[in-house]
Amino acid sequence: MTEHVINSSQDPCPDYSWVDKLSRAQQRTVGCSLAVISGILYGSTFVPIIYIKDHSKRNDSIYAGASQYDLDYVFAHFSGIFFTSTVYFLAYCIAMKNNFKLYSKAVLPGFLSGVLWAIATCCWLIANHSLSAVVSFPIVTAGPGFIAAMWGVFMFKEIKGLQNYLLMIFAFCIILTGALCTAFSKV
Repeated sequence: MTEHVINSSQDPCPDYSWVDKLSRAQQRTVGCSLAVISGILYGSTFVPIIYIKDHSKRNDSIYAGASQYDLDYVFAHFSGIFFTSTVYFLAYCIAMKNNFKLYSKAVLPGFLSGVLWAIATCCWLIANHSLSAVVSFPIVTAGPGFIAAMWGVFMFKEIKGLQNYLLMIFAFCIILTGALCTAFSKV
């Protein structure tokens, strides 16, 4: 956080990417830009489902009579994700001239994390149906970050120094306050 600690472990893949050729400021700009894009995409992932559900209540809509149960949209949601990731992979293979890098040790963990993500998304859709997106979204987005930070603190010892602990506690107080205010605004 504020105290800089450099990871001294050796990189298992000594190959360099285009990011390594950028200056520190350019890397930060690229990283922040990608984080903003990811946040926008992540924040709008359920917009089509909510849009269809909201417009299904109107008789003059093309979505009239559409299901109000969120899990009915899982197959379409996951198929879109699979198709998009396949297109990205094919574009990567073309860009690398069929000389792509595949880290075999990351395939199974990547697959398992995808399965866990799919289960979590189904649970999130159930929570959206039961609580509404306004209540479930802050809980679902704040909870995993808190749990990951606790793993980082207690299991991996990633945070060091009193100032960093206080900064993390302050950040979680702000996140918790925002999540609670959003959740209670629906009541």
